[in-house]
Amino acid sequence: MKAGKNEMKKMKLHVLHTGTVIVDEALPFHRDTDGFLDWTGLFRSKKHRIALPVSVYLIEHPKGLILIDTGWHTDNRKHQMKNLKFQWIANKADLLDGQAVHEQLARLGFQPEDLDMVLLSHLHCDHADGLRHVKNAKKIMVSQEEWDSANKDKIKYLHHEWKGVDVQTFQLKESGHGPFGKSFDVFGDGTVEFIWI
Repeated sequence: MKAGKNEMKKMKLHVLHTGTVIVDEALPFHRDTDGFLDWTGLFRSKKHRIALPVSVYLIEHPKGLILIDTGWHTDNRKHQMKNLKFQWIANKADLLDGQAVHEQLARLGFQPEDLDMVLLSHLHCDHADGLRHVKNAKKIMVSQEEWDSANKDKIKYLHHEWKGVDVQTFQLKESGHGPFGKSFDVFGDGTVEFIWI
């Protein structure tokens, strides 16, 4: 995200930790020494498992309330294997009471319908599973590239996570920002940019 200096003074950022994801260390690190299936954790000792924070970001901006990503759904507290399906082999959720996105919003005095925009960095389960908790936000958006990729791929993505949710897409434009030089101008005025990395 990039914001103008005057807007930056008026913004407030909340980092909300929405549980953890437990994965084999090969999944996030992609080392040359890792075997073909090591990222799944199959046939590997538990000593290779690591717990990583699952965080979402709430931005209070003068032009609107923006949520970046949604974290885990509360279904994972009791029915994790049913919710994460085959991905449960590689991604295990740990979500304590009070950590889900809608629970944390309520603690800050917000309801999902108060959100002007939910921006999704991508649609992997630890980023998009909580979408159903915030489906009443005014606008839910993801890049067209990610939307197309996710809707074609039935292995890396869990389509039920956005079923019944009105997800709109945005076009990334050449901006010179970030490693790929593309971004999305959130308010169309240059004050906040969602940079593709």
